[in-house]
Amino acid sequence: MKYVLVLLLLIAFTSQAEPYYPILPKTEADRLLHRLRRSAPDTNRVKLLVQFSNDLTSRYYYLQKPDTIARCIRQAQALSKSLHYAAGQIDADYALGYLLRKDPGGREVVLQALARSQQRHDRRREAIGWYLLSETYEKSMALHPQRIQCFEQAIRLFGDVHDPVQEARVLRELADAYLMQGKPARAKEVLLRSLALYKAAGYSKQHSSLDLLAATNDALGNYKEALQYALAAVASAKRSQDTLMLCTYYMRVGAVYQQFDQRDKIIQYYRLAMRSAEANHYNDTALGLASTIARVLLAENRPQEALALILEKSKAYPPQDDFSRLKVDQGLVSCYLRTKQYALATTYCQHIEAYLKSKDVTSDYRVLHGAYLTVGACCLATKQYPKARAYLLKSLATGQVVLTRSSMAHACLLLYKVDSAQGNLSSAIAYYKRYKAINDSIFSEMNSKQMAALQVQYDTEKREQSIALLTKQTQMQQMTIRQRELQRNAVLGGAILLVLVLGLGYNRYRLKQRSTRLLEQKQHALEAQQAEIHRKNEALEQVLGEKDLLLEERQELLVEKDWMLKEIHHRVKNNLQVVSSLLATQSRHLLDPQAVAAIRESQNRVQIMALLHQKLYQADHIGRVNMADYSREIVTYLVESFDRQRSVHTQLDLAPIELETTLATPLGLIINEAVTNALKHAFPPPRRGTLTVSLARLAPQQYQLTITDDGVGLPSGFDLQRSRSLGMVIIKGLSHQLDGQLLVTAADGVRISLQFDTSKKPVPAEAV
Repeated sequence: MKYVLVLLLLIAFTSQAEPYYPILPKTEADRLLHRLRRSAPDTNRVKLLVQFSNDLTSRYYYLQKPDTIARCIRQAQALSKSLHYAAGQIDADYALGYLLRKDPGGREVVLQALARSQQRHDRRREAIGWYLLSETYEKSMALHPQRIQCFEQAIRLFGDVHDPVQEARVLRELADAYLMQGKPARAKEVLLRSLALYKAAGYSKQHSSLDLLAATNDALGNYKEALQYALAAVASAKRSQDTLMLCTYYMRVGAVYQQFDQRDKIIQYYRLAMRSAEANHYNDTALGLASTIARVLLAENRPQEALALILEKSKAYPPQDDFSRLKVDQGLVSCYLRTKQYALATTYCQHIEAYLKSKDVTSDYRVLHGAYLTVGACCLATKQYPKARAYLLKSLATGQVVLTRSSMAHACLLLYKVDSAQGNLSSAIAYYKRYKAINDSIFSEMNSKQMAALQVQYDTEKREQSIALLTKQTQMQQMTIRQRELQRNAVLGGAILLVLVLGLGYNRYRLKQRSTRLLEQKQHALEAQQAEIHRKNEALEQVLGEKDLLLEERQELLVEKDWMLKEIHHRVKNNLQVVSSLLATQSRHLLDPQAVAAIRESQNRVQIMALLHQKLYQADHIGRVNMADYSREIVTYLVESFDRQRSVHTQLDLAPIELETTLATPLGLIINEAVTNALKHAFPPPRRGTLTVSLARLAPQQYQLTITDDGVGLPSGFDLQRSRSLGMVIIKGLSHQLDGQLLVTAADGVRISLQFDTSKKPVPAEAV
């Protein structure tokens, strides 16, 4: 039977109850935390602490912050006690009971707070206590009577205090309990009461009740109604932007579409449900949905795709508890059976058997029904007929409790195959007849419901036609009465209208005369304004003409200024060349080597500044220097000046950077001093080496100059701050002028690094 195994997995998701304290949206939760931090130690702070802890408890399985919640509750309890705030103490104890509702001590905490509510005749808090008491019981068949009793007490009390929203919410939980008991008709009746209360109160978040109503109609075989309610639940959740449980509502739609055999819709909505679960980090739910989609793919004869999906999701979201592992194992057993990998199917089937035999096995007949059926199918495929028969009989027994007729029919079909294989023909025929009877009852029930729906539709249309006929007759009578009234009023209205027309005509005549006079006055004023505008336009044209002449003169002056600046830079460069030549001439007449060296260094410095001015008058943009070309010429000039082309290899890594003259001048002198120092001291003959100069951009306005040699390094005990050599003094002074960070290190030679920022104005040379 198609999709029967899919339905078995969905049994575990009959309903997903919304928490009693709904999870707040992130903005509201942040606002609540902000108010809590700013609150004074009064009763309002107690309320905020309780609200905050309840919100965290509703997120407990996703946030995993029980210690934080317990701290908030303890603060609320202590503050309520110090303020003698009895209601706050009850609320704080309820919050603790809500947190510990699955622990042994949680029920006792709720019972004590419930007793205090009854002593204070606080019916609202007593109603909350009865509901929270129901939360302390497991959702098992054995404990349903206790839970139902709690729900009925809470419903009665919420009705007494006229709180329809809370009354409707507890009615929804009561309906869920009835559905789990196998009483879908009773559940539907209660759910319709819940929806009526929601609508009367104007409460828009009805999706949880709509979803459960879809599940109830599905159980009753009212599949069209089930689909309508399931789609309405999705629309309601989207409309109110309450998407935490949207995966459940998508899943419900997919489950109902199975009854209509619309496979594309089934897979579409299950995938939407899985994506929603993953988005909200409901990993166990996403894993269960992967198993569900895999089973639908199996029905589509796509076993490899189904197996790949369930393996992928079980790896991404490893099962965290026995129930999640059971869902994955059931899906894998089905996939491996379809792909005829019986050894692997048997392995995972043994996992399911171990769970069914463990002491922690669930008492939920819906889960047991699906597990028994899966094991029975596997044992049948592997020809373990006695074991298959035992598990399939258990599946039938649990199926009769939860009223899953489709899967019961499938169990009967499998038992027919088991008995046929064992030669029990009479038993096989009996099970086959039972299988056909259940199938026929489902089919006939669907047909009868469809016929009843058509009859209702026919009666409704007939009644609407009668109503339409009566309405038309009434309208004709009313039209006759209105026509007589119109005839009577027409004469009176005509006379009044004639008087009004005459009065209006006279009034229009007077208004026209007044309008003519006003128009003539405005015309004269407009002509005067136009004359004034014409005069101002002529004056503006004259001003614009003068402006164009001034702009042309300004452009000519700018061109002349550029030529003059270039000429100045050219002459300065020539003068510096003359000074350099004079220094060279003077050095030839000196006998002292130190004096000759000093003159030579001064000559180099002058030459460096001459190069700068040469760059300036050759550049297209006066006032900016291409540092890559300038630095390259400095290094080339110095190497040739010291005649070290053969013994010193230069490596230049220069970014294409343009700098203002005020930055280029000190930077060029720093390069001169550092390179000169390296050529003089780093490579004493016959030593050879490499001199590296790099200029890099670190950020839009931050640069780094680095000069490195692999020479002999600095003398021992060298201290940059105490050095009195002229070269180092110049480098430090120019670095300070650039407001840069200078760093000199000695490791396999000397490395001089300068970081500077062009956004900072250079320090005036006089201040250095």
